[in-house]
Amino acid sequence: MRLLLSAVLLSGLVFAQQQKPLRERLLERALQGEAEAQYDLAKNLETGRIGLKRDLVQAEHWYRKAAEQGDPFAQAGLAILYQFGKGVKADPVEACMWYTLAAAGTKGGDRESIAEMLDNISAEMTAEQNAEARKRAAEWKPKK
Repeated sequence: MRLLLSAVLLSGLVFAQQQKPLRERLLERALQGEAEAQYDLAKNLETGRIGLKRDLVQAEHWYRKAAEQGDPFAQAGLAILYQFGKGVKADPVEACMWYTLAAAGTKGGDRESIAEMLDNISAEMTAEQNAEARKRAAEWKPKK
C-alpha cells in the first residue's frame, strides 16, 4: 500500500511539474546550474519567445553562465552579442575569443558556421586585437 501511495504521490509531483509553464521550468533548471537550460533561457530572452520579454542584458547573463561551463553554443551566442553590441558594449576581442572557443567545441556544419563568423570578425581586427583574443582563448578555463 505504501508503495502504491508513493507511486501516486510521485506521479502527481511529476504531473504538477509538467503543468508549470516552460519558462518557469527552464528558469528552475538554469538556476540549478544546468548549462543547456541556461543556453535555452538566454536564447529565449534574446528573441522574446516562450512568453519571456526580450531582455538582452539577461540574455548575456545566461549565455555567460553556460559559456563559462564550456557550452559551445552559448559561447557562440555570447560572441554574437559582443560582435554586434547587443545588450553589451561591442567588443571584437571578446567576441573573437568566444568564437574561438565555440569553434573548438563544435564539429561539422556547426563548426564551419562558427569558424566563418570567427574569420569575418578576425579580418576586421588589428593584429594586436587578434593576438589578445587568441591569448584569452588559450588561457580560458571552464567554470564548473
